[in-house]
Amino acid sequence: MKVIAGEMRNGVKRISNTVATGNSESEIPLIELSPGYGVNISFIATGEKVEKVWLDNPAIASLDVDGCLSGLGKECESDNGATVLHLRQIKPLDFKQLPSSNSSLLTVVAKGKDKRRVYLFRVAMGDKTRKFHTIEITPTQEEFNTDRFRQKDINNLQLISRGLIVAQQQRLISLKSPLIPRVKSFLVSASLGEQINVAARNNGISLQLVNRLMELGNESYEIIK
Repeated sequence: MKVIAGEMRNGVKRISNTVATGNSESEIPLIELSPGYGVNISFIATGEKVEKVWLDNPAIASLDVDGCLSGLGKECESDNGATVLHLRQIKPLDFKQLPSSNSSLLTVVAKGKDKRRVYLFRVAMGDKTRKFHTIEITPTQEEFNTDRFRQKDINNLQLISRGLIVAQQQRLISLKSPLIPRVKSFLVSASLGEQINVAARNNGISLQLVNRLMELGNESYEIIK
């Protein structure tokens, strides 16, 4: 069996968008859901908004998102588009129209600045507590403007995106807080090459908040000045 190309740290498993779209030699990512423990799939680092999701076997899992989904009969403002999915194992339901199965395919259609992607995940029921709580989809290095964007900034953005998830999980930031769309917009601006301090100022957030999110994303972080 091939190993999924990914990196795991502090309960966050990073998988490149090349792997998650099935455009590599690695297998489609497997998500095993444990009783009482959900799994997040974050697209914050790629700057993409989730447009549509299909869970082929809804009898084994529930699906929620952190924003609205377009194409569901409800117009979705760009700032409120979903960027994080949450999967939870449920007690298997009996759908007469569906064959019985303990696994499913999850398809996610996400849109970035200039393209749309189709992501694929295998979902299965498990009985052990997972070592990670979040799968973070990351952009490939080639998608960054390397002349204007340093590796340190890439690492910082990944810490910030993880910190935003942690802040919401720990209820340090309300799910309805206006800071959330500002931070998401900041992450998109910075991922496209804008300097972090400039992106923060342009999106109405402070460097104090940026550094706090970095702290939540990783115990060791560098203060931005």
